[in-house]
Amino acid sequence: MLKRFLPLILTLLVIQTASAQVVKVEMSPQTLLPNDVADCKLIFTAQQNTYVSGITIFHPPEIQVVPSSFSGIGWISSGESYEFPFTIKAEKSGIYTLTIYVNTLNGTVKQSLTVRVLDRMPDIVLDKTVLHLNEVNTVQFTVTFPLPISNVVVEPLFNSDPKIIYVQNGKGYFKFEPTKPEPLEFKICFYNGNNYHEVVRTVNVTYIESRGVLINVTPQYPITLMGDVDRINVEIANLRGDTIYSVNITASNCSKKVQIPMIKSGETAKAEFNFCSRNGGYKEIVVKVSYRDELNNVYQKIKMIKIKVLNETTLQFSGLEIKPSLEGLTVTGDVSNNGRTKVYNVFVTASTSEQTKTYYIDSLDPSDFDTFEFTFTNYSNTITLHVKWTNEIGEVFETSKVFKVPPLSVQAKSSVDYIPIVVSVVVLLFVLILIFLSWKRRR
Repeated sequence: MLKRFLPLILTLLVIQTASAQVVKVEMSPQTLLPNDVADCKLIFTAQQNTYVSGITIFHPPEIQVVPSSFSGIGWISSGESYEFPFTIKAEKSGIYTLTIYVNTLNGTVKQSLTVRVLDRMPDIVLDKTVLHLNEVNTVQFTVTFPLPISNVVVEPLFNSDPKIIYVQNGKGYFKFEPTKPEPLEFKICFYNGNNYHEVVRTVNVTYIESRGVLINVTPQYPITLMGDVDRINVEIANLRGDTIYSVNITASNCSKKVQIPMIKSGETAKAEFNFCSRNGGYKEIVVKVSYRDELNNVYQKIKMIKIKVLNETTLQFSGLEIKPSLEGLTVTGDVSNNGRTKVYNVFVTASTSEQTKTYYIDSLDPSDFDTFEFTFTNYSNTITLHVKWTNEIGEVFETSKVFKVPPLSVQAKSSVDYIPIVVSVVVLLFVLILIFLSWKRRR
């Protein structure tokens, strides 16, 4: 009876003894892509002293295993482990089962290994798909993939900043300025374990025209006088979706240059220029605005206006009276500020051929005047009036006029002509009176 059940008892003992051994398989990466290679390691831990004659791995044809078998391992003491490294390569997507046999003196240990091969590649998702042409767009993105890939790098296949993006926690961003509507292409580079992959993804986006930068130029007064100061107001509205930098504003026929560090999206900046002309006519004011975007691209916009300058100076003479007399010449009048800005250091000078006299006025407000008076003992047939002043921006202007001295009045002339006759008549009458009195005494 014992001989009859001995083979069965021995078989059960072998299986029980073999199953007492510990087998573990490690695989990296745990999920493969087509043509990926995984590094694997079988770890056999003996629970008692045993002899291992060989290891065999059975696999489907879609999976390559190197090496797939190994023999002559030898004795392994109880509690010690033996590590058997091997690699597997997946050719096609799918789920595959590998069977590993460890042949020992105490029996055969069987271990299964499931290999998953995924036929998918990462995608890129943009945080916005409506972009503006001809302005800098800042776009954030997320790289989506069910596998824990590493060393992910995104390279936009268009002009962007940065040109290479190292993705952290699956996210990144870039800036770019599209000049024409076209899909965006990205090359995604990554590692699955030690396997390097590249994939190109195309994202369709919608483009709308940029609202750009709006420039408004307004003169304070469209008509001005020579020597007067007119204000040129410039408004710059940034209607773009990005910030502009290094904004430089110049205006022809105006001396200064205005610089603005930056104008944010949706904001407006203002600048003021002083315009002053030394001659009359229509004057063109050309306002140039240059700026840079976040990618250091330079833009320039030009706006032109016209201002009419009358052929009249800011300061003019009025109410002039030139009065010659027997004692000399008196000149009185007003100097008026017909402009719209204040003037300073006003010198009014009156000159004859023999004398020059000056009258000083500290300042004159717009539409104000001051009265002067000059007296000359010696004078000629003409007198020159000259006025010199400084305007609000420090420019010096002057103007002169020559006036004829009117002749003395008829009454004054007559009195001068008849003085000798009157004197003669008085003397004659006095002589006649003396003769008459002398004649009367003799009688």
